[in-house]
Amino acid sequence: MTPPPKHPNPPSVPRTSNRPAGDHRSGTASRSRGPGSRAVVGVGAAVAGVVVVIGLFAGTVAEAAPAPAAAGHAAHTDLTRPHGTDADADSDTAIAALAAARKIADGTPGADMVVPAVVVDLGYEPVVEQASAAKRTGDCSSPVPLPRSFEPACRVHDLGYDLLRVAHRHQVPIPPGLRSDLDALLARQLHDSCEGRTACTVMADIAHAAVQLNTVRQRHGAPVEETLPW
Repeated sequence: MTPPPKHPNPPSVPRTSNRPAGDHRSGTASRSRGPGSRAVVGVGAAVAGVVVVIGLFAGTVAEAAPAPAAAGHAAHTDLTRPHGTDADADSDTAIAALAAARKIADGTPGADMVVPAVVVDLGYEPVVEQASAAKRTGDCSSPVPLPRSFEPACRVHDLGYDLLRVAHRHQVPIPPGLRSDLDALLARQLHDSCEGRTACTVMADIAHAAVQLNTVRQRHGAPVEETLPW
């Protein structure tokens, strides 16, 4: 028998790469990148990381909680309940928590606005940090490193959010604008901590954008814990 013809040279198969699609940078190009380019890339990565994790400064993502009231539609407190009941005491605590959050957002110094009943509900005693009431164990929850100078502002913001959660637990609605005002206080304190450093200011803007995005997404209500769809 005549042996079958030899198969022509097989077509070349493109080699795969571990590099992400669209990334065609050469080693030479990478080596030629200057400090300014590295800074831009670093900020870009920070933007992506912080915006994706929209729960920044808002607490741990966990079990779903009831949806907050929409901004501009704050329900009134039920004033028909008899005084002296547990429900009435809970309502008073919630209203006191909101009053404290309002004073913190307005920049009132000290921690005297957090009355003892609210301290009991919080489960911790607020501290004073850089003249503002703050949560001693608070921190900047971020997927990317943030300047250490941000920590005091994050602890103040954490206390403000915890006060909103006290009101939410007792079914007292969050006044329109209060959560955004706490976010605005965070932005001011972050910028103040930067002392004009450009890279730090950029990160402050990113952090504020992330928390404000989450505030809008939760319709300006309480920063409740929830289960994300991914």
